[in-house]
Amino acid sequence: MNNYDFIIIGAGCSGLSLLYEMNKNNILKNKTCAIFDKRKQFSKDKIWSYWNVFEHSFSDCLLDKWDKVVVKGNEEIVLDCKDFTYQSVDSEKFYNKILKNISDNKNIKFFLDRSVDEIIEENSQITIKSKNEIFKANLVFDSSLKNTNTNDTKIYQHFHGCEINFKESINLSKYPILMDFNCDQGSWTHFFYTLPLGDKKIFIETTWISNQQNLAKEQYISEINEYIQRNLNYKKEYTIEYNETGSIPMFHFQPKTDYKKLIKIGTAANLTRKSTGYTFLNIQKFTKELVQKLIKNQNITNTQIQLKYNFLDRIFIKVLLDEKENMHKIFLRLFKKNKTKDIINFLSNSSNFFQDIKIILSMPKLIFIKKLLNF
Repeated sequence: MNNYDFIIIGAGCSGLSLLYEMNKNNILKNKTCAIFDKRKQFSKDKIWSYWNVFEHSFSDCLLDKWDKVVVKGNEEIVLDCKDFTYQSVDSEKFYNKILKNISDNKNIKFFLDRSVDEIIEENSQITIKSKNEIFKANLVFDSSLKNTNTNDTKIYQHFHGCEINFKESINLSKYPILMDFNCDQGSWTHFFYTLPLGDKKIFIETTWISNQQNLAKEQYISEINEYIQRNLNYKKEYTIEYNETGSIPMFHFQPKTDYKKLIKIGTAANLTRKSTGYTFLNIQKFTKELVQKLIKNQNITNTQIQLKYNFLDRIFIKVLLDEKENMHKIFLRLFKKNKTKDIINFLSNSSNFFQDIKIILSMPKLIFIKKLLNF
């Protein structure tokens, strides 16, 4: 029998952020923690991006930061964000920092290449079964998306990104391109996302918003190759240094209420904005609040994004379902008709009432009012 004070299911962004904050605040000085994950090792597998509206613990893990971002459609929109720089965290630096921080703590144990097969709560303890072994804990933090239900329509933001090295000079944007809609939209919404990494280096991501959870890898790669040739006008050789594939649910889950000692974290805790997929800063905010409750021995409950954002995002998703082939026009309108500060605060869950009203009034009124009345 393996007994622990805490168990964390999932060693991704949310699980490791929580582990780091717990260890940094000496919660694990005299208490034990086990971490389960299906991965076999920690290597670069993600890039997390956000506007810097909240100070977190991983500002030393940046890939880079920029004071402008670009949105492209039938015109180019440049957003000046020097007050809230756009930043990208390198997952490899993130993992290395956390693993170094916890390396001397013998109370922390990783179980990699392991899945959790069953979770049972009884007698004020949680029992976890994994590979025919039984583990017990007083409190479990779960980032897994297994056995989660939803009342929302299942829409996904799915993507494949590559870090490209060009063999010859190329005229690249100096700033991140959040959305480039100059591509085949299909029957849903499709755009490209790019991060400049040097004179001959760029991260390119093809992103779809649709009811499919993912596409074949060959299709994603074909789209990226076409973008390089047509949009970047580069028809020579290039190499791929790193790639990632992901699928972000644009819906929220219905948590099971019969657990008292299991706390959902990350996307499983509905910390992902439905309309944008942004999660990183929400995880950092939630983690710091959770750790403070642990320190003060306060009651810990599942949490989620503010109700007003969930309400507005639900309307947005309803519009998306009806206007999916024209959503690129609505996105472009959002960025064109609003001040950068208002956009950033709204997308980062930091907006005030007046900023919310400005954003709402900038949208196509007839379409959104119709969905509001049918809510």
